[in-house]
Amino acid sequence: MKKIFAITLMLLMSTLTINAQINDLTEQDIQAFKDRVGEVIDMFQNNLSILGSKKHTPKVKAVYKKSALKLFMGEGLPYKDLSTGAERKGVQMQVSKIVNGENTIVGTKLLTEYLDNLIKLPYAEVKMTKADTYRISNIYKVGDHYEATATIFQRFEGYVGKEMKKKYVDVTQKNIKVYIVPENDYVLGQHWSVRLGDIEVVDTTN
Repeated sequence: MKKIFAITLMLLMSTLTINAQINDLTEQDIQAFKDRVGEVIDMFQNNLSILGSKKHTPKVKAVYKKSALKLFMGEGLPYKDLSTGAERKGVQMQVSKIVNGENTIVGTKLLTEYLDNLIKLPYAEVKMTKADTYRISNIYKVGDHYEATATIFQRFEGYVGKEMKKKYVDVTQKNIKVYIVPENDYVLGQHWSVRLGDIEVVDTTN
């Protein structure tokens, strides 16, 4: 357990160090941003697969839930929106499912609630995998930081019974708000850090 936690923390501390000034990004800087965003998204999707699976203990899932939250603005707590300055209760996640063959938005939940619900899903087994390559839109400047939108594709499979019969499956396209913010500390010095924001559903198909 200590080994898993240590590796997770090392990955989370792997942030971008950029020599360019905030007003003077090069193509190399932009590609570095996109590469790091991709790494963070892959970490998030891996955390979801652990939390959804029934093969792991509550203790292991608690570690991966904490790891997932650290990838987001506020880390599961209230935070100030960098674009508007408004106080937010936390990052929000839209939830959808297929109803009568149609994509249906069933609600918007705080990320912490979404993760807890994922752990408690009443299936014998849950598999969440990457259904397609993620896409990252053009990065644009807002004040002293940068923002972008990442599009991901998740495949969800729910199994029931001892025979593990597939009960439900869908593929959901989601857009994630991405923040690339300047940070400064005594270990890394001045650097850029990637944080994820609200997640909305674009489409769900089966």
